[in-house]
Amino acid sequence: MTDDNSETAIPEHLKSIEPAMVAIGEGRLEDASRICAEIVAADPLDADAVHLLGVIGFQGGAAPEQALDLIDRAIALDPARAQFQNSRGALLYALGRNAEAEVNFRSATILKPDDGMAWNNLGNALLRLDRVEEAEGCFRQALVMPPILVAAINNLGIAVKRRGQFDKAMICFREAVLHDPTFVDAHFNLGEILYQLDQMPEAEACFREAVRLDPKCAPAYASLAQALHDQSRPDDAMEVIRAGLAELPEDEDLAFALRLQLSSMVPAWHIPMINDDERNIAYSEALARAIRPGDTVFEIGTGSGIIAMMAARAGAGRVVTCEVLPVMADAAREIVVRNGYGDRITVINKKSTQLRLGEDLPERADIFVSELINVGMLAPNMLSIIRHARENLVKPEGRIIPEAATIYGALLQCDHLARINPVGSIAGFDMSGMDQFRSPGYAQIDLAADPHQKLSDRFVALSFDFRTDMKEVDSHRLTVTVTVTEAGLCHGVAFWFDLHLFDGIVFHSDSPARTNHWKQAMHFFATPIPVQPGDELTLVAGYDNTRIFFNLIG
Repeated sequence: MTDDNSETAIPEHLKSIEPAMVAIGEGRLEDASRICAEIVAADPLDADAVHLLGVIGFQGGAAPEQALDLIDRAIALDPARAQFQNSRGALLYALGRNAEAEVNFRSATILKPDDGMAWNNLGNALLRLDRVEEAEGCFRQALVMPPILVAAINNLGIAVKRRGQFDKAMICFREAVLHDPTFVDAHFNLGEILYQLDQMPEAEACFREAVRLDPKCAPAYASLAQALHDQSRPDDAMEVIRAGLAELPEDEDLAFALRLQLSSMVPAWHIPMINDDERNIAYSEALARAIRPGDTVFEIGTGSGIIAMMAARAGAGRVVTCEVLPVMADAAREIVVRNGYGDRITVINKKSTQLRLGEDLPERADIFVSELINVGMLAPNMLSIIRHARENLVKPEGRIIPEAATIYGALLQCDHLARINPVGSIAGFDMSGMDQFRSPGYAQIDLAADPHQKLSDRFVALSFDFRTDMKEVDSHRLTVTVTVTEAGLCHGVAFWFDLHLFDGIVFHSDSPARTNHWKQAMHFFATPIPVQPGDELTLVAGYDNTRIFFNLIG
């Protein structure tokens, strides 16, 4: 120190370690540790130097037991010093030894009842021990003592929030922010309250401020992303999580948040679909037969990019594929590059109907491949999408994969699915009000695993030729008379498809393989029909631009 006024302001017992404290304030922990070590070497009974040496050691990464031993030596030298008890408690608290920490913090409050920080620390230990009401009392006691501890205001908010008093918690967090606008935890905690109260824009603002003040605050990134997701802003949420991971690449919670966000943005069927061995083999063989060296291949809906890579592997000179989901398109690009096809495959983040010939696709394609199929074969607007591509993006003599599909059906009794198609009486209650939330149209069924009884032989229901123009609405109806072969209660028609890919390569969706991700579909009649062997049911099989359906006549 350089002047007498400052010199007299320092307690006598701290004068020897003043240079060490200055070094700590300037972030020079090694210098501070050296100064304290020199003092202790000269006077092993200097409790303040021994204490500070332990604190510096723990902050600098020394073994916890070594730091604890030094603080214990300081306590033994001066048992009446509340600061030493507080430091011991802080070290134990940092190690998760909360019950032991409570003992030391409580000793500090007894030795120095007007020490607000000791009361605040005791409250934190009690919070961890789930003694919330006692913790609240400690935080209130801390706030009785001057100067006002913003941390205690914030922690009081945490305590009353834990007791379900959200209005009081919000007051605490707002007051903490008023006292110290740079207090990151208060902004974050206020955002959490606002989020729980469904005040999303306000919560978003708080989380953004927390991130701005502390770019290393991982929970703020995760909570901000969730608030954006809940405002239907998935792309903004992804941007936030990736910014967080750029700052904290090893943070497991942010990595989990990224996975959670991605899984919510991409339909869950993508993973089982790319693991469908029979589907993969069929497409790969069809592409190998169809592609000639140097061909330009155009694909709709690349998803993971696996079929585009099959095309490149089969000898395509260029593959242009589109994917409407941005995150899926990004993933496909990364997968394509990782597998060494980045020079031949272009992934475009657009709908196929938005592509421009000569810009996105340099020329009309020699081969057009798609997989717009769903469990019931016909996906919404599938025929119009295929027709647009065939007429605008593919050469007149271009080869198409798949070329066609055949739909097969059979009458079925399926008691367990019929219970919820439609939703009716469950557990003795009328639950029909829930039927409005049931997915319309057909349900998925696994004929290889789900209990059922076939009541007829299979019959051909419909056929599709994707190489020709097919009307998209109410265009194809086939009246078929089905003979009942088994007695039972007919709930409807189970149906499946053969996908004729190219040159005799066929995928059968009635495959019993566990990896068959499509399984089969079930169309339920409005009312089940009791049937006997020899009965005949007349059906009309048809489709619109959304689905395949079966209407019962008579």
